[in-house]
Amino acid sequence: MRNRLWLLGPVVLALFGISVIWSQRIAKAGQNPPTGQSRPYKSPWNKVDEQAKLENPSDGNSVLALVDDILDFPHSFGEIPPIMREIVEQRVVQAEINYKLGRNPGIPEKSVVQILNTLADKLELPDYARVSVHQVEVIRFGMELSMPAFMGPASSQNEDTGGNSSAADLSPAQATHVLLVLIDQKMINPDYQLSLDEWEKTKYQPAMDRMIKYKELRDSGQLNKLATHAEVRAFTLDHDLRTQVYKAVSRMSLTDALDLVNQAFGVAGIGR
Repeated sequence: MRNRLWLLGPVVLALFGISVIWSQRIAKAGQNPPTGQSRPYKSPWNKVDEQAKLENPSDGNSVLALVDDILDFPHSFGEIPPIMREIVEQRVVQAEINYKLGRNPGIPEKSVVQILNTLADKLELPDYARVSVHQVEVIRFGMELSMPAFMGPASSQNEDTGGNSSAADLSPAQATHVLLVLIDQKMINPDYQLSLDEWEKTKYQPAMDRMIKYKELRDSGQLNKLATHAEVRAFTLDHDLRTQVYKAVSRMSLTDALDLVNQAFGVAGIGR
């Protein structure tokens, strides 16, 4: 049972977004390059953003390298089992290429919401595990500020070829990363462990206001002139949520898990 649980836990969750970020670990690593390395240390955010600058839909290897960095982004569940990672990687890479070449539309934010809420319902998770479009919006905006090359407005050749992709849609690679990070927040950030009504009333607008102010200061060149201070927040894992997730997943067969995977890709409009 333990082996089955170890396999299915990362399989099901990773596909919809497990990337529980160890905030302190990453922050510390970003300040101090690993011992013995001569090259400057790159944070996971910088790695993804720099790889996004090299992405070329005519070069499948460049797209694969970007998706690799997204799937390698730190999370607490360890690595996705190789066989499952290969499946996910291949489908996301091909979907990203098709999107960037204008063959397929982008992924609406509401599809990200539908995938995560379907997962929460299937696993019978608590109410706060559900997500909203505004939560996707906040996560996405934060990523745009920290990874502008990767998470800037999704672009494809749809605009030139008459495609029906909206400017607000995400590329498959972007949607994958948003899913991962939003699950991070549900698992470790108390600000996201609230009912949707409470989150909308108390967290949404303050979060947007802070990011808008930061962007204004950064774009005007005033950010570096201001005295700043660091705030360290130690997030702890919600063991109750983790326990419920593992119990639910342990009752699933591998076939059931794969079916959930296919459902998620289907909602995102990503074919086999």
